Amino acid sequence: MPTGSLFTLGNPLGRLCIGLGLTLSSLCKVPVSATMPLSPYPRIQDGAGIRWDSVQTPLISPEHDNGLAEFDFDAPRLVRFFPSWSDSGQLVGDGSDSLLNSLSEAVWITEADKLEATRTGHGYIDITEHPEWTSASPPSYRQHTRHVYHPPNSTMVPNILPLLSSDEQKANLKTFTSFHTRFYNSDTGHASSRWLYKRILNYTNEYASESLKDAVDIELLLWKHSAFKQESVVVRLSPKSSVTDSITIVGAHCDSMNYAHPFDRSPGADDDGSGTITILEAYRGILRSGYIPSSPLEFHFYAAEEGGLLGSTDISKTYAKEGKDVRGMIEFDMTAWVKAGEPERIGVFVNLADPLLSEYLKSLIDKYLDIPWVQTRYPGKAGSDYMSWTLAGYQSCHAVEGPWGSMNPNPHTTSDRIDISPEFSFDHILRFTKLAVAFAVELSEY
Repeated sequence: MPTGSLFTLGNPLGRLCIGLGLTLSSLCKVPVSATMPLSPYPRIQDGAGIRWDSVQTPLISPEHDNGLAEFDFDAPRLVRFFPSWSDSGQLVGDGSDSLLNSLSEAVWITEADKLEATRTGHGYIDITEHPEWTSASPPSYRQHTRHVYHPPNSTMVPNILPLLSSDEQKANLKTFTSFHTRFYNSDTGHASSRWLYKRILNYTNEYASESLKDAVDIELLLWKHSAFKQESVVVRLSPKSSVTDSITIVGAHCDSMNYAHPFDRSPGADDDGSGTITILEAYRGILRSGYIPSSPLEFHFYAAEEGGLLGSTDISKTYAKEGKDVRGMIEFDMTAWVKAGEPERIGVFVNLADPLLSEYLKSLIDKYLDIPWVQTRYPGKAGSDYMSWTLAGYQSCHAVEGPWGSMNPNPHTTSDRIDISPEFSFDHILRFTKLAVAFAVELSEY
């Protein structure tokens, strides 16, 4: 779910850091006891003894604290807080400059302060490993081609859609939510990414035909991050006779977090297990079809979105520094919930998304899905991984389960489960999977 989505007014941390206008030379650090009194970690109440297929990982038990003892709640981190979108106009222009100028000044806070800020609705981007983003002026490497988009007209997409399976998604999400938590600095968060990597590897070995492998280089990466345990997973399909180097990216975040305590149980079925299985099944369907892209196609599973867009920031900044050209990036963050009594819709979020790509996204929904889109916005000080790509100067867009006020109320709690309500819909997830396929194929066919 978007970082800082539980918006509340008058948070002391926001007033302290942003109100004082602190800069890099000042350390905005409040004692942990003053900002986030943490109860003793409850030794496992559920999840003990779970076996996750063939993944070898320490089980949560009274003898194993899942990495809690290693986590330094007092460690300083450099962040820039999101603006209050309701007070900042549309902020939807071409995105990157508007976002950079609207963020708070960079301030130092502790890991505990970050958790409290997230819990109370003050979203941020953690730039500790990217201090060049402290300036109001963007780095020189953040300059990219502005793409235009062809009307959707693929003959391949309709052939792939019948290959998608809700049963496959149910099985994957059942396993993915069995990890005690996917918190990015926990042992089980690390293990969950390893399971995801192995799942993708198995799909690649099973479904990538010899003719596909003759035409496309398929690369599967565990992207290690220096600041936390969990790894991002990146899959690249690079045609050997590519007509262009412009990359199409389909993304979701693979971590979860319980706001009561980051090491508590956090199944994260909707946030963002649903987005993860959305793009995982899109990848499987594309492999099964034998589709050969004309330009590079990638699937990204980001670690540590809940920690301030950490994984996607590392990756997007690396791409920018290497001068990579991205035709378009889409993020799926929560795709399962259909609020009772309301029509089923696709939410197209526009805060700092690229207007042209967002309009293209709407055209894909009109062409390939049997439900309508609704344009919507994050309130308060919320954000998600697509904004990392916006900040890096790329064109990004964002598809979510519905309008903001109709979204699942259970994320960041023990209740973010598959079985919590009939409103959790695998049929809805499958529609987003069709959209992911359409985006991936339409943009990589030329």
